[in-house]
Amino acid sequence: MNSSDNQRVKLSKRLLRESLIRLLEQHHIYEITVSQLCTAAQINRSTFYKYYNNVREIYEEIKNEALSACAACVATVDSQDYETIIKRTEELLAHIKENADIFRLLLENSKDGEFSYKLVENTVGAVTKMYKPVLGSKKRYAQYLSLFVVSGALSVMKKWLDTGMKESPRELAKLILYIADERFRNTSPVP
Repeated sequence: MNSSDNQRVKLSKRLLRESLIRLLEQHHIYEITVSQLCTAAQINRSTFYKYYNNVREIYEEIKNEALSACAACVATVDSQDYETIIKRTEELLAHIKENADIFRLLLENSKDGEFSYKLVENTVGAVTKMYKPVLGSKKRYAQYLSLFVVSGALSVMKKWLDTGMKESPRELAKLILYIADERFRNTSPVP
C-alpha cells in the first residue's frame, strides 16, 4: 500500500469515527445504522464495508482506545508514594477531561454499564497493589477494598463530567485520594 492509499484509509476511518461521535450525541449506539453513518461521514457504503462489518466495530475501537489510555495512566503507580499516586490519577483525569465528549458518550452508550465495568476492572489491579502492603494479614481484602475505591472514584468522575469539570484534575485527584485512603488523610484534599 502506497502512502496516498494509506492516507486515504486513515482519512476515511477518521471521518467515520468523528461522524459516529457526532451521531452518538443524538442517538444510542444501537439506533445508528450504517446508512446514517455513511451519510454523516460523506462516505459510500462500500468504503465503510472495506474497513468495518458494522457500526458497533467503530464504537468498540473508540472504547478500547479509551480503556487502554486509562490503563496506561494507572499501570505504573507506586503504591507508597503519595505524589506519584496523585500524579498518575491527575494524568488519568486530565486525559478524561481532554476527551470529555468521548468519555461522556461511552458512559451513556454503555450497554448495562459495560464501559464503566471495564474501566473499573482495568483499574482495580493497580489499586489492589496499592492496598496489599498496608493490609498486613488481611491482604485478601485488598481486591474488595480496591473495587470499592475504584467504583466510588468512577462515580465521582462521572459527576465531575456531568457538572462541567469545574475542579482541576489535580484537585479532583487529591479529593479522591483523600476519601479513598486513610494513610493520606493528614494531607489536604484541596490545594
